[in-house]
Amino acid sequence: MRRPIFIIFITSLLFAFIYTKNYEDNFYKLDNNEIQLKGIVKKANYEEKYFEYKIGEFLVRDFNKKHKIPVGYYVCINGKLKSLEDLKLNEFDYGRYLRSIGYIGIINLRNYKVENKNKNIYYFSYKGKCFIENRLENIFRNQAPFLKALVLGDKEDIEKEILDSFSKTGTSHIIALSGLHVGIIIYIFNFIIRGINKFYKLMIMVVSLFFYCFIVGFTPSVVRACVFSIIMYLALFIQREYDGICSLSFVGIVLIIENPFVIYSISFQLSFFATLSIIYFYSIINKYISYPLISITIAANILTLPIIYFNFKIIPIMVLVANILIVPFIGVLISLVLISLIMSFLNLKITFIFIKTVIFIQDYIFLLINYLSNIKFSYIELKNVNLKLVILYYILLMSYMLFRETKIVKEQKNEVQGYY
Repeated sequence: MRRPIFIIFITSLLFAFIYTKNYEDNFYKLDNNEIQLKGIVKKANYEEKYFEYKIGEFLVRDFNKKHKIPVGYYVCINGKLKSLEDLKLNEFDYGRYLRSIGYIGIINLRNYKVENKNKNIYYFSYKGKCFIENRLENIFRNQAPFLKALVLGDKEDIEKEILDSFSKTGTSHIIALSGLHVGIIIYIFNFIIRGINKFYKLMIMVVSLFFYCFIVGFTPSVVRACVFSIIMYLALFIQREYDGICSLSFVGIVLIIENPFVIYSISFQLSFFATLSIIYFYSIINKYISYPLISITIAANILTLPIIYFNFKIIPIMVLVANILIVPFIGVLISLVLISLIMSFLNLKITFIFIKTVIFIQDYIFLLINYLSNIKFSYIELKNVNLKLVILYYILLMSYMLFRETKIVKEQKNEVQGYY
């Protein structure tokens, strides 16, 4: 096997599955009891019906909206603990979902006391995100919700009908931060800082990507894409051979060790399997098609289609057409949005030209998505899904990948020995 770390990654997935299935919630016996918690407010979400905070590894909610706690404060809170066991909404396991994004319990806030107001990285990252959001809203008005999703991964203000249209056409990855977005941002950074010393370039890239992760909340897909990119640039800097599957496997193992429940995150599943699928199958497909965008789209869907089928009960039929017509404009759109943000401080007349261009491209995307999602047979909606079918699909694909790897290793040994 050329890539033993990939086998370790697959093994870690299996161990994580076994561990999470046999996991015992330490807080189950304390359910509905009053507890006290001290920690830094890492995130805040001020919803219409409640305020929500991340303090330590707990999700803290204030349904009375009496306490608007700033991000970055070190606080002592009192409230009623809610265990994540048996938190199911219809067929959706909400407790498992919260664990997959790093929470270990919910606390309904009763009161709190601020113990330290010193500004820290959480304060600055939150202020940075709020600044960008407010600037986007001021510049683009009604178009801001979609653009916030593109740049910051914030989909809360996007209408449900639009989200459904993206799902039906297999283009949801466009509005979910992933390697596509990180790659575009890296390309823009490379263009801006081109020509400088390689070491300083690497340092600027690492710091920038780390801060971007902080702003968008360390989602698995963004962490994967950022660390993946950093490893690639580090390999180039030290002039060592770079292997995408090994780097991807390493990042996956680290995330699973940090939180085994991350395997249930759809963001984690789609991000990792899409990247793995592209790395492994792109070159094979492109030999026969020789059109990169089509090859990438087909390759990405080989390992992700079962995930979409199982989680969303949908099989998108127009995925190839939608991605070919839309994805090329996403890089242009993100670039123009970032330029508009910068130019809004320098020259409003020039900014107006960029704003109009952004609106035109966004209208094109929405019009196309709406049209494709409403075509008859553009997607197949299912009432029930079959887990055994998904498992069989992955077993067959994994068998093919292992067979191909074994064949490649054998060919390489024959070449070394002087015959082929």
